[in-house]
Amino acid sequence: MYTLKKLFLSIFAANLLSFSVLAHGPTRQKVIESIDINAESVLVWKKISDFKNFDWNPDVTESKAKNNDVGSERILKFKNGIEIVQKLEKVNQEKKLITWRLIKTDNKLLPVNSYAAKILVKSEKTGTSIVTYKAGFYRGFMGNDPPEELNDENSKKKVEEFIKKSLKGLKESLEKN
Repeated sequence: MYTLKKLFLSIFAANLLSFSVLAHGPTRQKVIESIDINAESVLVWKKISDFKNFDWNPDVTESKAKNNDVGSERILKFKNGIEIVQKLEKVNQEKKLITWRLIKTDNKLLPVNSYAAKILVKSEKTGTSIVTYKAGFYRGFMGNDPPEELNDENSKKKVEEFIKKSLKGLKESLEKN
């Protein structure tokens, strides 16, 4: 009886393990990009912390939000007509840190779920700043076997492109003076 019970338990454990391997869904992805900007951190922070205005991404044609208060929603409209909606989560003036969450997206632009982002501004030396943009998210398709355009690799690629373009636009807008 003991041997039969042991055999049953080992078969059960092996099946449970094989099902858990097959049932593995998406894993949280992260993108972290930084850029040096030849501008005082106070000026950089002023531009970034203005949640109503996201004119520093060259693909954004319109940025609307009621205010810069936590909980405010920002609608970004892109050159291709796509709109996304972001919600301001946190603003820390002392640390020069702003955090928001994506609450509506279009999978053609940002194929993600549970996207949260933060930007931190640090003074490097007199007259320069380092801006770090971090995003955490899940791929656009939450189930197993995602289509190629919604898999981990493509979702991460699209987020990287968006962040790099945003940081480059921020740098250009602040250094043109």
